[in-house]
Amino acid sequence: MDIHVVSRWCFMLAAISFGSVLPTSTTDSSTTEAATTSTPEFVPGKVNNLKTTLSTSSSIGLSWTASTSGIPFTQYDVFISKGGECVQAVYILCLPNDSIYAPVHCAYNYAGVTATYDQCHGNMSYNVTKLESNTEYTVIVAAAAKSAIGENSTLTEETHIGIPAAPTNIRGTAQNQSAILVEWDVPSHNAGPMWYNLTVLIAYDRESGACLIHREYKVEGQNSSSCEVTDLLSSWRYWFAITASTSAGTSNVATSKAFRTLPSTPGAVQDIRVNVVPSEYLAIKLTWECPPEKMRNGRITSYTISYTGNISMTMKAGSFYPEDSCTYPHMVYLPVIPDGQYIVQVWANAEFQGNKSAIMFIADRDKMTYDFPSFSNTTESTTDPHSLIVVSATCGSIIAILFAAVIALVLTRPSGISPKERLHFAR
Repeated sequence: MDIHVVSRWCFMLAAISFGSVLPTSTTDSSTTEAATTSTPEFVPGKVNNLKTTLSTSSSIGLSWTASTSGIPFTQYDVFISKGGECVQAVYILCLPNDSIYAPVHCAYNYAGVTATYDQCHGNMSYNVTKLESNTEYTVIVAAAAKSAIGENSTLTEETHIGIPAAPTNIRGTAQNQSAILVEWDVPSHNAGPMWYNLTVLIAYDRESGACLIHREYKVEGQNSSSCEVTDLLSSWRYWFAITASTSAGTSNVATSKAFRTLPSTPGAVQDIRVNVVPSEYLAIKLTWECPPEKMRNGRITSYTISYTGNISMTMKAGSFYPEDSCTYPHMVYLPVIPDGQYIVQVWANAEFQGNKSAIMFIADRDKMTYDFPSFSNTTESTTDPHSLIVVSATCGSIIAILFAAVIALVLTRPSGISPKERLHFAR
């Protein structure tokens, strides 16, 4: 092996074995004396005119001039510290020399640009990159030769405000039937004075995955991590999209899964109507529709029908799982005694009992069909499972009611009931 090559490698290894000079503190700009085994006359001089040029949110531009001491040097070392710890060390080799004084005390060490002899001994510049935004750094530049490093030149610079990272881990907790507490994890790095933009997305209907923008909130403060969203629909699904913003720009969007508000009392059923059905006895066809979709306030699983008069009865109708789709109007047949006055109430059953809708009428056996409005899409067929709700009542109750109705048909209708009193419609 060439004796010059062996000598060069031994020299480089010896250079790496010596300690390098690092800042003792990032809170002052005092210099640190060189740690070297060489005599002072062989230590490179201090670089001159160290200053910053153009800084950004992730970089600091530097410029300096060479020492005028006349002592030879082979490279420049640039140390970047944050919070008292060195985070980067860069060595800039001056050609034609190739012996390296390697910094070994920083978290990240790498080679920078290679400069010519004239550049190294004239005006130098270097752009320090891979920095965090809105962060103060201490920068040290020193000339080095073989195993000796010169006196430090130091400055402190803060990077510009940057675009923050997106918040993570969005969570939602239903507070009641109209409010959800939204929480998130803040970005790990403070990119500058920050605020959050919270967009509330509302489900288009109860079961589809489509959604619409409902409203927006602005939450001030880098460390803010929650916002209570109010005035929401009961038992309704919502999503939340969050971005973090500074004056430099806005992060990517972070979107949550769906969250549902708590249930409450369902609204009243709609369009409750009756039609009298001709037969050997009188019967009524009772029809109604679900509460409006945004007023169901829960998962409707059945309905309760209560009617009072000459015949009184309360029963449950329908059994839906997980909830009534409300695709068609609902219908059920109820027996009545002629000429009796009745009040019928219908309400939805969900997690809570719904508000009641009521209708009052006279069962007139002469006028067998009442002129009540009917649904445009209602079918009379009892084979359609959507248009007929099977009433769950005991056989004994139904037989007793029908028997009473048949007997009542042969009775003389009581006098004193005017035509106007025979039919009443109430909502």
